[in-house]
Amino acid sequence: MASSTWSFQITLICIFLFMELSFAGDPFKFFNFEVSYIEASPLGVPQQVIAINGKFPGPTMNVTTNDNVVVNVRNKLDEELLLHWSGVQQKKTSWQDGLPGTNCPIPSRWNWTYQFQVKDQIGSFFYFPSLHFQRASGGFGGITINNRGEIPIPFDFPYDDITIMIGDWYTRNHTALRNTLLAGKDLGKPDGVLINGKGPYRYNDTIVPDGIDYETITVHPGKTYRIRVSNVGISTSLNFRIQNHNLLLAEAEGSYTVQQNYTSLDIHVGQSYSFLVTMNQNASSDYYIVASARFVNQSQWQRVTGVGILKYTNSKGKAHGPLPEPPQDEFDKTFSMNQARSIRMDYGVWSDNSRGTYNKWDGIARTTTQVFPGAWTAILVSLDNVGIWNLRTENLDSWFLGQETYIRVVNSEPSNKTELPMPDNALFCGQLNKLQKPQDISSAKSMRGDAYNFSFMMLLLVSAIFAVFQ
Repeated sequence: MASSTWSFQITLICIFLFMELSFAGDPFKFFNFEVSYIEASPLGVPQQVIAINGKFPGPTMNVTTNDNVVVNVRNKLDEELLLHWSGVQQKKTSWQDGLPGTNCPIPSRWNWTYQFQVKDQIGSFFYFPSLHFQRASGGFGGITINNRGEIPIPFDFPYDDITIMIGDWYTRNHTALRNTLLAGKDLGKPDGVLINGKGPYRYNDTIVPDGIDYETITVHPGKTYRIRVSNVGISTSLNFRIQNHNLLLAEAEGSYTVQQNYTSLDIHVGQSYSFLVTMNQNASSDYYIVASARFVNQSQWQRVTGVGILKYTNSKGKAHGPLPEPPQDEFDKTFSMNQARSIRMDYGVWSDNSRGTYNKWDGIARTTTQVFPGAWTAILVSLDNVGIWNLRTENLDSWFLGQETYIRVVNSEPSNKTELPMPDNALFCGQLNKLQKPQDISSAKSMRGDAYNFSFMMLLLVSAIFAVFQ
């Protein structure tokens, strides 16, 4: 009897371990985002900005390929909210995309939990609020999707990662700006450019007022860093450069690129790049980090320039002198277009014959591409992901005024292999508003929690069976 009881116990233990392994799967990463207003003065003028967990910009989400990402969002704004994960492909989970037309908004004072997988993705992206022109007041932050350890990367592993958010900025908040647009008026020239939510270093006493907080990035001499830069602004293309340092382009929104050195690179609204930068200069002084407006009269737009500081740990002095020069081509887009071509893009006058020139072999996949005035860009979209998807201009003012469309990708044979079912916590709005249940925070739980609850119940069951057979 003892032998048979022991065999039975071993069998039950094996069944339990098998079930545990079945639920192990890909790791989960959990984030809590409290979205609220705070007061800040990035350009020296007190104003209301949108913060995540009291921070402006919000925290960088650091995840790994195939992680399951769970983000519980608490909306403490006085208006509806959606967060969009720009560049995340949302394989089978269009319900989690965080855009009007695919999701109903999170009401003020409610919370809602997003859950999606960063399936088979790597790269540099960002998140932002997608409703009511809110991105013009902040609420954005970086998304870094790292390779799994067993997957090699096409360059030596850098010493560290640095995330930089650049973008044009107004001292009016998003409510005032959207009212301007709704009144049929232009927003006018931005008041400045922010680098990681901060104003310019006082490189010029005439142009930059005293007392403005600026971004300082401290680095170790001789080390190579991966610097991820996203343009999260409203409508201004920016040229990014670091004084006396080469930018070795490594990746554009999830695609590794041909590695080329640039002294500066144009980053258009909504775009993200990552560079490898080696700190190989002398430490006699700090160095300027610059993001300046493109395709404008530089003398009239001098104030629309973001300036931060790159500081070596053994630096002996402050940065000084004029800023590194931007491209001098207000009316000539050749420099910028040649840069675009260097990362597998082309330009020219389009005709039917142009179809024969499309790069169908090694073009990069990315989230946002630019179209230059008088030029064209060919985009190949693989309709391999079931759901409703938003195609739009990334210039926030044009998007707000309606420059967007939607594509619906349908599988005629419904299957959870191509699209997961509507989540239990889905919000209802519009004509379905009456279906919306009252807020129940306790219902916002993840699949991982369900798996652990089930495993715990099975553990109790196995223990009870052991007790009976004892």
